[in-house]
Amino acid sequence: MKKLALALCLLSLITSCKKEDNSKKELWVYTSMYKDTIADLKPRLEKAFPGIKFQWYQAGSETIASKVQSEIMAGALQADVLISSDRFWYEEMSNNGNLHAYKSTRASSIDKTLKHPDGFYTTVSIPVMVMAYNSEAVKPEDAPKTFKEMMDPKWKGKFTTGSPLASGTNFTTMAMLQHHYGWEYIQGLKNNETIAEGGNSAVIRRLQSKERPVGWVLLENLLRFQGKDDRLQTIFPEDGVVTHANVMAITNKKGADRALAQKFVDWMFGEEGQNAMTRSYMYSPINTIAPPKGAPELKRLLGKSFPWNKEFLDSVTKSRTAIKEKYTEIMFQ
Repeated sequence: MKKLALALCLLSLITSCKKEDNSKKELWVYTSMYKDTIADLKPRLEKAFPGIKFQWYQAGSETIASKVQSEIMAGALQADVLISSDRFWYEEMSNNGNLHAYKSTRASSIDKTLKHPDGFYTTVSIPVMVMAYNSEAVKPEDAPKTFKEMMDPKWKGKFTTGSPLASGTNFTTMAMLQHHYGWEYIQGLKNNETIAEGGNSAVIRRLQSKERPVGWVLLENLLRFQGKDDRLQTIFPEDGVVTHANVMAITNKKGADRALAQKFVDWMFGEEGQNAMTRSYMYSPINTIAPPKGAPELKRLLGKSFPWNKEFLDSVTKSRTAIKEKYTEIMFQ
């Protein structure tokens, strides 16, 4: 009898816990941030938002875009907040009425070029695309100095990038360089047997293995190898680095808790959220936050970067799909 009573008590306790767990509010975040960045955020968010269950979907920017578009078409959007690096897709999303406008007061100091004028998205961190080489395969004096020279036949079979079809930062870099150097630049990369596959981590692996000893890659990926692999040497191209906007937006998900999503956005623009970005070796868009460990001051890089302007943003947003199709035609057919 005592055993039965004990069993019933345990069952009651378990059922109670399950009910309590199921009653927790959920916030779904779709993001291209790295898994270790999410792992860094989780305990801090749990402390800041007791009783809230954060659910994460992590993938490349273009994969996230495809998933969200599929969910919207099915009338079953799950994401509450989006954080990824294909800014042009966010322009499309805002134009199509799929985003919720919100201007966080904590983001008020962020430069207007890094956010949507009506508050549909705001840059939460700034990745920077540079170049790199393996010093065991390429001598420092022989290393390339510009993005443009990767068209030169001397680099045939030696250059790699991530895929613009899978990675938002690689798409933006490709679009920026195509905008400045024309489609002949992409044809030059094709002629030189450039490997354009995977994301930035895949580029690092090809550099390390010497399969392709030179590549374009995010500075944050290189900074992660400080003191671990000194063969990886960074190049700040003389024709300019390509800056990116890792943007955050609230969706127009039906029945969503907008107030909770806005509080999350506020937290991400606060000191804790921004320090998490720099711990992941990305720059903060808030100029009072120090740069990542081992990185130069952002203003130094901005002085020598490919320019962002409304014309470029609007042009690529309108022709985003056509650009991908043309790139695919040149590189893979």
